[in-house]
Amino acid sequence: MGFEHIDRTAVLRAIEEYQQLGRPTFLERYGFGKARAYMLEHEGKPYDSKAIVGVAHRYARPDLGPLKASDFSGGDATVRKKLEQLGFQVTAPSAEMPSQHLQIHEVYTRDRLRQMFGIVDATLNTGVFRLNGTRWVWLFVTAEKTADRTQYHDSLVGDVLHWQGQMSGRTDSLIIDHRANGLELLVFYRQRKYEFEGAGFRYLGPFNYVSHSGGSPTSFILHRADQGHPSIIAPEESDPDVFDPNSVQDARERIARTIAQRRGQQQFRDALLSAYDGRCAISSCSVVDVLEAAHISPYKGDATNVVNNGLLLRSDLHTLFDCGLIWIDTENMIVQVSCALLKTEYEELRGRALRLPENAALMPSTKALDKHRSQSMQDEASA
Repeated sequence: MGFEHIDRTAVLRAIEEYQQLGRPTFLERYGFGKARAYMLEHEGKPYDSKAIVGVAHRYARPDLGPLKASDFSGGDATVRKKLEQLGFQVTAPSAEMPSQHLQIHEVYTRDRLRQMFGIVDATLNTGVFRLNGTRWVWLFVTAEKTADRTQYHDSLVGDVLHWQGQMSGRTDSLIIDHRANGLELLVFYRQRKYEFEGAGFRYLGPFNYVSHSGGSPTSFILHRADQGHPSIIAPEESDPDVFDPNSVQDARERIARTIAQRRGQQQFRDALLSAYDGRCAISSCSVVDVLEAAHISPYKGDATNVVNNGLLLRSDLHTLFDCGLIWIDTENMIVQVSCALLKTEYEELRGRALRLPENAALMPSTKALDKHRSQSMQDEASA
């Protein structure tokens, strides 16, 4: 079978199906493997070129259906030639990723990166940069924005980056689908614009997408790629019984506290939003999109998924709580912070009164809070 019937419209319809199904399902449905040499680039996104051509044949000739992978060969003289004749861009990605040429914790200015990678694209000056034909996306993050810039809320806590995308949402899919599309997500970070000479950024290395919420801008949670992935817990039903932490067997060791970056199981989160009147129990933040259901004692099934074992916390405070860097003194129900947070913006939380539900039946378990405090202080003492 040849490609003579395949036109640009057929290719665009194949791309549309690829987008609807997602890469793994699309390739599996039509029996194609991942592209080894060439990728079709369309509107800034990569597609497996041979698979797209094979499926495009289905739209060009419905009577004959899609081509099988065994029906034709890919490469310069076939797939690439056909796609370029139809006006598409086809790239041959290098086996090397840019992270192989960058040093973790090294400071890089944009001018230095231009020289290293031969970049002339002006979009390098934006917060999200991807050069056409490459397999990487760079994020340039400044935690404390200057007054003339959009005041996105970005913060780095340990290996977890809380980052807000562009207001337009135009690049959101690059972040969300980066692993499925074989893209490396690299983070350059600075606390303020002139923290480093030449307005440079410290290179933190590859990060992986974990979750997102909201929109205009979208709030993302990203995790350092070489530190494993935070656990994402599937939704569970909430148990109405009063929570007793001593009745739950902890099957997990608190080795390095895997941070469960999540908004929380839906009904559990909804119950906490109601109990705490839609406000963070520590900061009083009322932006629902950044409020998360934090378990006081670690999640281990239905028995722990109750309001008495939860606090409604802003996402960054949820992370600090899970890390044992903040805890609650139940004698006065006030916030205490780790020495590691002294001389940071979180030091001001020390001594702050915890916001509590008006309904006494929904109060957080003091036993659970005491257990969390004890473990947090023990970890700090042994650090």
